[in-house]
Amino acid sequence: MTPAEGDIVVKGKSGLCGFHSTNLDFLLRQNGIKNVVIGGFLTNCCVESTMRTAYEHGYKVYTLKDCCAATSVAGQEAAYEHTFGLFSVPTTSDEILESMGNSSPKFSYLGNY
Repeated sequence: MTPAEGDIVVKGKSGLCGFHSTNLDFLLRQNGIKNVVIGGFLTNCCVESTMRTAYEHGYKVYTLKDCCAATSVAGQEAAYEHTFGLFSVPTTSDEILESMGNSSPKFSYLGNY
């Protein structure tokens, strides 16, 4: 994935959470971002950790059901059934793109999900 012209790239992710050891929270707040859309690999690990932290930091969190993956179907289904709805609004990439209309994302997060 290559950042688009004007994207702000967050670097430094070294653990499970996209906020830990990065300046993600600072950059989001400096840019007036109140909504966070999350997808990635290890639904029941990295995605959940980032989702919970974003929620705890007061962001409106949307988790992409069609852009997450776990190492097992059972792990994926458990995350959807028991965690997503507690800390985020479960949604799909199509729903997010539709809600954005013609506007483009202001942020790109290039982590190691």
